[in-house]
Amino acid sequence: MKNSLRSFSVGSFAVGLTLGIVGTSLGATRAGSSIFPDVPLGAYYDSAVGEMYGLGIITGFGDGTFKPDEGLTRGQAAVMMQRLRNEILGIETGGSSSSARSRSSSSSRSSSSVSSSSSSAQVSSTAPNAHGKFRFTTNAYSHGEEDGETSVSIVRTGGNEGIATVDYKLVSGTASGGLDFEAQEGTLLFQDGDTSKTFQVKLLNDADQEGTETFTLELSNATGGAEIIDPKVSVFTIQDDETASSSSTAAVESGPEQGTFRYSAVAYMARESWESITIYVQRTGGTKGSVSVGYNMSDGTARNGTEYTKTSGTLSFADGEMEKTFTVTLDDNNDIGGNKTVNLTLTTPTGGAVLDEQFMTSLLTIFDDEVGAFGSGAFRFTESEYEVLESEGHKDIAVLRQGGAAGQATVQYKTSGGTAQINSDYKAAEGILTFRQGEMKKVFVVEVLEDLASDGGEAINLVLQSPTAATLASPSSATLYLY
Repeated sequence: MKNSLRSFSVGSFAVGLTLGIVGTSLGATRAGSSIFPDVPLGAYYDSAVGEMYGLGIITGFGDGTFKPDEGLTRGQAAVMMQRLRNEILGIETGGSSSSARSRSSSSSRSSSSVSSSSSSAQVSSTAPNAHGKFRFTTNAYSHGEEDGETSVSIVRTGGNEGIATVDYKLVSGTASGGLDFEAQEGTLLFQDGDTSKTFQVKLLNDADQEGTETFTLELSNATGGAEIIDPKVSVFTIQDDETASSSSTAAVESGPEQGTFRYSAVAYMARESWESITIYVQRTGGTKGSVSVGYNMSDGTARNGTEYTKTSGTLSFADGEMEKTFTVTLDDNNDIGGNKTVNLTLTTPTGGAVLDEQFMTSLLTIFDDEVGAFGSGAFRFTESEYEVLESEGHKDIAVLRQGGAAGQATVQYKTSGGTAQINSDYKAAEGILTFRQGEMKKVFVVEVLEDLASDGGEAINLVLQSPTAATLASPSSATLYLY
């Protein structure tokens, strides 16, 4: 058996190497050019970079680049050879005593998260309160304007002793009180032992073509020793029944009125020092009736009990509720082990709802704090060129947030000319992608139209612009070819 080591430039704490170990499979992931903007598509090392990144053997630099032409230190080479050896032999590196304590406390936190996973947000205050904590059951509602009146629930969790009150108010956004919904505010009275109250939201139907509009529901001024916790604000979306569907994701969805479940992002990334990350599950295409969906997670390159704590549970959605969350607990350590991955899966929908076959799974990457900086990131397309057949009806365009996913950030997208014709070959698409903390990859949809003309190869220009709380990286423009 012949062993060889070939060194080439691979970035911070990264090395490309070949070990003569027979029968060892390192697996395969996406191309390196879809991860790092300075890895040329189709380069001889493109697939190797992607594979080693997926295993956590290489990580790149804190700014999201790979720097394939820079030199490599002996120290970096030693660290990467150690990582690869541990991956091949299945060696789990131990942390310090402080890391062990961190894992222990994280595990205890996780055990309690399963029982409360049907709530819509992680509780912002963990201190006990015998008088209770008020919150909405979800941070997002969606109803058609023709639905008329709908019920909104406020729950009192963690305690129910004594009399307590909480104020609520409907606040205009793009939807206006008195025009699109009946403006109101009030106070909910909870008697000793009460845990839930409701109020009615009345939508006003009209004949105007207004498009989708939103307003917010807000809680304030808790009394009786009670608190207000997240979600204390919920966004209410009114679907206009006069407006034709747009070229958003919803425009190409087909499914039951009870809804279709999907993850909010194609991929997530979290720093191991965050201790946990909140994962959002969306109910799209319909919100009729009470439904539920299960979630679970499994080891990718991350190991349960070492890099994260595995949980599973069920998320329950009431009529009109369109978004819920669960939490993944992360175990911080001082090891230089590279980025690790966790597989997330949705299962067993009930109440007539279904799963989105394309987005019922997602990948969580746990970023190794010891190998680089983690910022708010930079937006770019995953490819500079995309292709779609007219017969497919639409194309999902992926946008990557590279170099970090700290905090919330947004970016505008739009179709911008080309040789293809609007409303003949495709529907114009324009909007804003909102990336919550930890969301690393999302998609928008371009709807394409099938015709009888033989005009294959027409192009649509795609543009990213006006980011907030983040920057742009290359490619920020791309081309979609229609065939």
